[in-house]
Amino acid sequence: MTRFGCSSCRSIGSSSLGVIGLAALAAAAWGADDPGARALQEHQLQRQQQQEALQLRMQQQQRTVQEAPADPRRRQAVEQLQIDQQQQQQQLHYRQGIEPASNQPSDDEGTRRAKAQLELEKAQQQSQQQLRRFESELQSKPGAATDLPRKTD
Repeated sequence: MTRFGCSSCRSIGSSSLGVIGLAALAAAAWGADDPGARALQEHQLQRQQQQEALQLRMQQQQRTVQEAPADPRRRQAVEQLQIDQQQQQQQLHYRQGIEPASNQPSDDEGTRRAKAQLELEKAQQQSQQQLRRFESELQSKPGAATDLPRKTD
């Protein structure tokens, strides 16, 4: 058990490791020729994904503290939902890191940078949509965690 008594928090360390592994994939996916630009893109994606993972864990902890279910089955269902959400987030981050680059051989440096920025913004939008969906899953209705559909992004 963790300090907060939430077994879903045991998997927190694994999400950080997944994000680090994505950084190398992100650089290859964006295909920047300049190693400095590639490193910057890698760092930006990694930082964004770490912030999103932290945001999800904070939302889950806040919800757990505010609405700690007394029923053991309900508590277990909520914990399982949280674990599933963390895994779905990791899968999204992985896909964001391996998406093929949209760069063309004829693209100049400015075009490659603009495309990289657009990819970063797209990844951020996808993650924010996912976080909002996760929050609505937890807020849907009292006792509904056992009925929630298992949806992957």
